[in-house]
Formats: sequence, structure tokens, C-alpha cells
Amino acid sequence: MPAISPANLQVLNANVNLSFNRYLQVAPSHYAEIAMVVSSSSRENFYPRMDEIPGLRRWAGDRVVHQLSMSNWTIPNETFEETISLKREDFEDDQFGIFNIAIQQLGYNAGALPDLLTFGLLEKGTTTRCYDGQNFFDTDHVTYDGSGKEVSYSNNAAPVGTEVAGPAWYLFDRSRPLKSMIFQKRRDFVITAKTNLSDGNVFNRSEFIWGVDGRCAVGFGMWQLAYRSTRPLNGTSYAAARAAMATLRRMDGTPYGITPDLLMVPKSLEGQANALMKNDLISTLNADGTTWTTSGNEWKGTATPMACPYLSMT
Repeated sequence: MPAISPANLQVLNANVNLSFNRYLQVAPSHYAEIAMVVSSSSRENFYPRMDEIPGLRRWAGDRVVHQLSMSNWTIPNETFEETISLKREDFEDDQFGIFNIAIQQLGYNAGALPDLLTFGLLEKGTTTRCYDGQNFFDTDHVTYDGSGKEVSYSNNAAPVGTEVAGPAWYLFDRSRPLKSMIFQKRRDFVITAKTNLSDGNVFNRSEFIWGVDGRCAVGFGMWQLAYRSTRPLNGTSYAAARAAMATLRRMDGTPYGITPDLLMVPKSLEGQANALMKNDLISTLNADGTTWTTSGNEWKGTATPMACPYLSMT
């Protein structure tokens, strides 16, 4: 191969950037289905209580001002990195075919990070607090009845009767600007080279180094738009989940009008989700908890089934 020179290294790094950026876009994305992407320009972002936006009212007299509180809900940004190296001798001896694949993997890893962070946090939702001080998935969130009186609400369903708990599955309403999750972008991921012949790593250790880094964070958005269940996935449990989400109301007693349109499951429930959302017939568990009745599938097409590889299958 040509001798190592600043010009040759410049060409190499240009190819590295091209390869990295190409694979940065290749990783399949699921997080954008349930997360709103928010730009950040500081160490952390402050968020209001998003359920304090009550909806429009008939204008009579002065405006009613709903002041959003931003005192205690923040999402701090974090820095992430991944770094690889190649011995100068391997580069000189043309042993860098695998190196190009490694660069592509760096790009893929950076592209997949939003999914890993988003669904990693989602699965901790039963033990991690959100803006109302409750766990994101909890059995005693506060909602309201038709008169505006506080009532308890659960968006975390457990098995009923003789049912056996299975892998968690989720319903989401994606129709609104506000989402269940927040992906916060502070600094895009880029790859940086330390390949100058005078760099310490090259001069002292005969080693070329490439590192990827960026800043971002994930957090919880509106728990009202998400529902978790470990009940067996069937028409009965799906109907119960949709019915529960429909009961949510604003502080003034008006319905949120939540209609879930995404059924997200782990790969182990992909068949059940597709059957429930696409088949013409469905089997429903009877009240005795042991027998089933097959009938027309009233839930066909009511939500998009999506099997997410980042969700736990057990």
C-alpha cells in the first residue's frame, strides 16, 4: 500500500467519516414511534407538568391563565462514547479490511443508542418516577371524574384471576404532539480521529485512534399516553387496556379522548399481536377463566402491531 503520509491519512479519515455517517442512519429505529425529540442547548432541560394544559374553553370574561410549573422536573444530558484503535504496523501491512467494518459498527451503534436508551428506561417504568412523582407505570396515578374530582388510575395491569403473568406489552397513543417518552438531543454523534503522525498515541504507542461521542438523554413524558400489561395478550386484556385509557380526564373533568393506536410487544408476542390486530376471527376467554369462544375480531385494525427487539421477552 502507499506509504503513510498526512495526505493519505486525510483520505483515510474522509472515508472513515463517510462510512460512519452512512451506518449512523442504517440502524432500524423504534424510539421515534413513542418519543418526542427535543433539542437541548444546556446541561439539562426543564419541563412543565404537561398534564396542566387543560384544553380550550369558551371565552367569557378575562382569559383564564394556566401557569405551567417547571420547578422540579428536569432531564440532564449525558455524554456517550465508543473508541477503537489500529496499530500503525497493521495499517502499513494493509491489515485494515476489518477496520472498515468496525467503523461501520460504530456508526450503527450510535444510530441504535436512542432505541437502547428509550426502551431501557421504558422497561424501568414500574420503578422509576416521572413528573407527577409516581412511577411512570403505576397503580395509583391521579386522574379525574366527570365533576373534576380526583380518582385513582392504574396504567400497569397485572394478571386477573387464574391468569399467569407473561412478557409485558404496551399500548400507546401517538396522535398528539406530546408523547409518552422524551428523547433529548444535545450534541450529535460524530467520529473524531487521532491519526496525525505527531499525535502522542501515534508517536508513543504506534497507534491510530478513532472515537465516537455525543450528548443526549431520555426521560418520561406523559404517562397518560402509555399503558403496560403483563396479562396474557388476547381480546379480553386488550379491551380492558383500551377501556382503562378511555377513562382518563383532565382536571376540569373533560375527557382526554385517548385512543391508543400502537400495540408494542416483545418479539415473543409478535404472533399474538399480529393475530389480534389483523385476523378476522378472535378467541376470547370466557368468565370461567378456562374456556374460550371464537367470534369475529372487533379489534382488527384498531392499532398498529409492532414487535420491538429491545423489549424483554420474558
